[in-house]
Amino acid sequence: MRLSFFLFLFASTGFAQDKLISGPGSTLTENKCRICHELQHIRRSPLSRGEWADNLRNMKERGTPMTDAEMATILDYLATYYNREKEAPPPGPDTLVANQSPIEKLLAANGCIGCHALDKRIVGPAFREVAKKYSAAATSQLIRKVRQGGQGVWGNVPMPPNPGLSEADAATLVAWVLQQN
Repeated sequence: MRLSFFLFLFASTGFAQDKLISGPGSTLTENKCRICHELQHIRRSPLSRGEWADNLRNMKERGTPMTDAEMATILDYLATYYNREKEAPPPGPDTLVANQSPIEKLLAANGCIGCHALDKRIVGPAFREVAKKYSAAATSQLIRKVRQGGQGVWGNVPMPPNPGLSEADAATLVAWVLQQN
């Protein structure tokens, strides 16, 4: 219930385009933290490394889907760029996504992997579940859903809209998802 509320709030307030300082781990941090709250929460409250560690443990206990390795990456990122005890380095590339394929970069940049995985449910259905449910005939419907968001097909948790995602990029994502069957 709590996660559903936060996802609804996410979808309805339009902070999906919010960004953090670019650096190693920034994309993963954005994707995981956006599941439940706006990124402004991070920017307005720089914490010590220990406080960030406590917050991450609390997030995981409350249901944020993240592995221990992801928590370590996020902690390193937050302690480097949003630490009240030391100045942040200049922005740089997210080297952790540098070796990703174009589709992986598109999935990460648009927050898809915060809620979906290839073969297991996270917050939303697995990409393979979506591919099994829909055929290529539903491509335009799915593109619209990716860009406008939706709710009800996979349960009560809404999928937030992605209004900044171009029609072409949405079509690329949908084509890739439909190939995962």
